[in-house]
Amino acid sequence: MRFLARALLACLLAAAFARATVHAQSNPAPEPNGEVPERLTIAVIGDSLGDGLWQGLYLQLRHNKRIVLFRGAKRSVGFTTSDMTEQIDAAFAAGPVDALVVMIGANDDRKSFFLNGRSLALFATERWTELYRGRVESFMDHAGGRKVPFLWITLPVMRTEEMSRAARLVNAVVIEAAAQRPHVTLVSTWRLTADDKGTYLPYFNDLHGRKRLMRHADGVHFSDPGYELLAHVTFSKLVEISPRFAAVASAVADAAVR
Repeated sequence: MRFLARALLACLLAAAFARATVHAQSNPAPEPNGEVPERLTIAVIGDSLGDGLWQGLYLQLRHNKRIVLFRGAKRSVGFTTSDMTEQIDAAFAAGPVDALVVMIGANDDRKSFFLNGRSLALFATERWTELYRGRVESFMDHAGGRKVPFLWITLPVMRTEEMSRAARLVNAVVIEAAAQRPHVTLVSTWRLTADDKGTYLPYFNDLHGRKRLMRHADGVHFSDPGYELLAHVTFSKLVEISPRFAAVASAVADAAVR
């Protein structure tokens, strides 16, 4: 079983990264024409990593009075237990949303799909990947119907090899699904959080070029400076793809990103 799971993961990664090359230049959802509103809202959704990213964006953007952040991410959630579309609906029900940002997948590590207490698919099996892909695709399509820029921040390198293998599998599914959906803009965190050999790094440079503790002791989450760095990378990508956000963004000094 372990050999088959690894073989499946290798095939998925090869296909996903091949398609990611084509998807590298995203075509985000078209934005409304006309004047830029006085305020633009970014809805941040996902799991605990998404909530940490919301915190980083708040610290980065709190002085920009023209940008509002909606906090929609929840802890202990994932695609193995829900299709997660309720988070998208809740964000838009709360008021206008001008961009969606999601970071999710940490809670799906080694979790199986269950129905009425019975296992439908064990983690990393072919059936698990099929079910997981279905939920990721449904989530992307649901977000695409909202016609706003949609950024998906993929999972970082994790502390242990087993955790990193799980993150690679989740990322491979996300990358493959996004390659077929031009409205999804991927923001990769893998190279940002590893050394040249792909090894997990707890310490690396913050926004000011200072080496600091950037990951939490659990090997999954980030410290405050780590989330600020993710937020900077995320918001920079949003400004790049969205003329509306570029119009209201404050000047951002070049960051010393390793």
